Amino acid sequence: MENKEFKIVKILDEYNVVINAGLSHGLKQGDQFQILDKEGSDVIDPDTQEVIGKLDLIKATVSVTELQEKMCICSSQQFIKMNSLLSGIGSISGSPNFSEQEKLNVDLAQVTGGKRKSNKKIRLGDAARLLKSKQ
Repeated sequence: MENKEFKIVKILDEYNVVINAGLSHGLKQGDQFQILDKEGSDVIDPDTQEVIGKLDLIKATVSVTELQEKMCICSSQQFIKMNSLLSGIGSISGSPNFSEQEKLNVDLAQVTGGKRKSNKKIRLGDAARLLKSKQ
């Protein structure tokens, strides 16, 4: 896959964004992107005082859930929550755990709707780095 910087091109809601990468870029369902903060922190060599790189700040990690030729819909991560009231006795009583989808910290003013760890809000034009590609 080419080394291209992809971007958030549409915010569907607090759980889903559209990225300008798709089948033509070799993506597959389940591939992951990190949404990056444009500001990072410089890493400075202590001997030369030269800036040797930049540490990216990560706003969120999303997974490809739907693909088209030149774009994909990506969703926030799912996580399992334990029933907090019965967490100590949940395994005894058979109280179910449940899955909840993490909300993305999006700029709600830019949510346009549609098909459905930096503290900065996810905004149009944010960089999206392909984290891993399923083989």
